[in-house]
Amino acid sequence: MLGLRYLLLIIIGRRRQILAGLLLGGGLIMGTAKAMPQPPKDHRNEQLAQRFQDWQSLVALSMHLSDTEKLNAVNAFFNEQVRYGEDQDLWGQPDYWASPLETLELGAGDCEDFALAKYFTLRLLGISEQSLRLVYTTLASTKQAHMVLGFWSDDGAAPLLLDNLNMQILPIIERLDLQMQFAFGPTHLYRFEQSSLQVAGNTELLPHWQVLMSRMKREDVALADAAKVSF
Repeated sequence: MLGLRYLLLIIIGRRRQILAGLLLGGGLIMGTAKAMPQPPKDHRNEQLAQRFQDWQSLVALSMHLSDTEKLNAVNAFFNEQVRYGEDQDLWGQPDYWASPLETLELGAGDCEDFALAKYFTLRLLGISEQSLRLVYTTLASTKQAHMVLGFWSDDGAAPLLLDNLNMQILPIIERLDLQMQFAFGPTHLYRFEQSSLQVAGNTELLPHWQVLMSRMKREDVALADAAKVSF
């Protein structure tokens, strides 16, 4: 099992890959907040260690919760622990899809980083792959691109959206401020037919997702080991 200190050394020392291009011609950016100046290095390392300990505690304490309780816990954790930052400020490039470990490392991310961190953490907590979809939306008022995480329960209830802009987890039918464009999972793209999803293609059309999934295959062991609390 990787200890916390060893895991931090791996993450801090990891070379950051440079990715180029934009999803469907437009970067996923959201919110008016800008990336804040970074604190001194020693303080950043202390913050990083604390975030990982808090994330480990989240996973350990949430394993036996109900699905609803897991959704609430994970949504609140990332919305409270991660600040909004634009990819250009965080990574020096217009669009970068960070892994959960990278988001925890920086303590910052844009909308897709929030959604992806929640997605992979909930998968680690046992939420089924079939219940979770990343959802590409646009703001109804400005048409600005935005990504959220969707949850479809087995009981046929209205799907729920986990959003970094809203602490509440609301049914999709109540999010009149968002216009649903498409959703995707590990292998398929989906179009919306009201609140239900219909397969519309495969995720080979999403190059950033393909790169991230390849990277996640290498990080899966580290992510699972990181979830094992070893203070």
